[in-house]
Amino acid sequence: MEESGENWPCDSDLEICDDDFFEDGESESFDDEIGDSTDRNGRYERDLREKMLTLSAIIPGLKKMDDTSILEKARQYVKQLQERVKELEKDVGSNNNYSDNCGSSNNILPDVEAVVLQKQVLITIHCEKQKSVMLKILTQLENLHLSVVSSSVLQFGKSTLDVTIVAQMGDGYNIRVDELVKTLRRVILTQ
Repeated sequence: MEESGENWPCDSDLEICDDDFFEDGESESFDDEIGDSTDRNGRYERDLREKMLTLSAIIPGLKKMDDTSILEKARQYVKQLQERVKELEKDVGSNNNYSDNCGSSNNILPDVEAVVLQKQVLITIHCEKQKSVMLKILTQLENLHLSVVSSSVLQFGKSTLDVTIVAQMGDGYNIRVDELVKTLRRVILTQ
């Protein structure tokens, strides 16, 4: 073994060119892979930013727009909504949900129920089929300052109607839910 260094490669022999290292076309595909990765990361970041902006638009009272603040406010808002759902489920049996089917056992109909949620009222009515019953109901709702958002009338059997109404409370609406139910029941029973 020679220690003189005569057979050692010189600096010019150590220069490596990309063309020497990669075979035909390999260097281009490597650059393409890096470019594809960068494109994917850019798309991912754009998608994430769009989703954060969408989320920030849903959350009320959001002042800061950084991702951490958005996520923290979203977490708090979801928790607040869950608590509200629990309250509403608990209130189902209270005065916001009223059913009136008083009367003798052979005169169960009409069965009228109403549920209030914010400024809307969901009214369900099961009654005997009779001429102009919907006209009477809708006229009474208008007189009570309730504007109908949607309504559905289905015939159940040969002589029973199933009526569902969603109404928006107007400025002049000022009666309790149980009074609304009794008023509608009275209107339906009058011939």
